[in-house]
Amino acid sequence: MRSRDGMMPLVVREITPQTPTIVSLRLERPDAAPLPPWEPGAHVDLQLVTRHERQYSLCGDPADAGSYRIGVLREPLSRGGSHYIHRFLRAGSTVYVRPPRNLFALDEAPAYLLLAAGIGVTPILAMARHLAARDVPWRMVYLVRSRQDVAFTADLGALGDAVHVHVSGERGRLDLASTLAGVAAGTHVYACGPTGFIDALGSCPVPEGCRVHVERFEPVRREHRPNEPFTAVCTRSGTSVEVPAERTLLSALQGAGVSVSGSCLSGICGSCAVRVLGGTPEHRDSLTADESATVMYPCVSRALSPILELDV
Repeated sequence: MRSRDGMMPLVVREITPQTPTIVSLRLERPDAAPLPPWEPGAHVDLQLVTRHERQYSLCGDPADAGSYRIGVLREPLSRGGSHYIHRFLRAGSTVYVRPPRNLFALDEAPAYLLLAAGIGVTPILAMARHLAARDVPWRMVYLVRSRQDVAFTADLGALGDAVHVHVSGERGRLDLASTLAGVAAGTHVYACGPTGFIDALGSCPVPEGCRVHVERFEPVRREHRPNEPFTAVCTRSGTSVEVPAERTLLSALQGAGVSVSGSCLSGICGSCAVRVLGGTPEHRDSLTADESATVMYPCVSRALSPILELDV
C-alpha cells in the first residue's frame, strides 16, 4: 500500500465536464488555507481513497493560491485511477496530493511555440496563460480529432488569437515539420501529448537556435541489457541493500526501510529521484538527457557497477 507521507488532504470542490472524455477537478484545502505555489509546467501526484496514485499537470492559474486545477482523461485501458475519477469521484470527496514538482518548466526565451495534443493541453494551457500576461511573442497550436474534443474552451477563448485549434478530422493531420520551420530564431518549443505526437515531433528538423522541450505520458521505449544483481549502499541511512535481478532498486530500497518515494513507477514523473555518490548508474528513465547524470530514478534505473552509492 502506497504511503501518504508528505501528502495534503484536499477537497474536490468542483468536477466539470470538459469533453465527453475529459473532466477537470478543482481542489482546495478543507480550511481554504493557501496551497504551495507552483509555476507553469508543474504537476502533482494525486492519490485516491482507493490508493491509486497518478500524476496530473496543473492547468489552472498559478496566481490562484487557494486551489489547484487538473484535467483527467478517461482512459479506455485505465489501471483504476481515471476510471474511478470519472465514475465514482464526487464533489466534496477527499483526495491526497503531493506538493507540485516541475520537470517541464518554462525557460527564458525570445519567443515561444506551444504545441498540445489531446489531454496534453493541460500543462500547455498554464504556460499560455502565463505567457499571455508577459510582453513576449508566443502562439499555441492545439491538436484534436473533432470539435467535441476541445477541452477548456472558455480558457482558450480568453487567450485570443494566439491560440489555434487544429481539428484533424476536418483539416487532416497537422504538418509538424512546416509548423516548426516557420518559427523565429531562438524560439523555444514546448510540446505535450500522446506518444505518437511526441515521436512525430522528434522526427522533425529543428531550426538553428531553437530548442524543443517535451513532456511524455508514457516511457520512451528502449532496449536494455539483462538485469544483473548489485548492491546499493545508502550513505545517509547507513544501510546496504542487495538488489536482485528480479526486483527494482526502488522496491529493494523501500523493502529495506529506506525512505524513497515513488509514484509513476515507469521513469516519467521524477518523484523517486536520488543522487548517486559513487558507482555507475544505468539510466532507464525517460527524463535523463545526459548518461553521465548523477541523479537517477530507481523505479526503473539500475547499476552498471557492482556497487552503487546513493545519498539516501
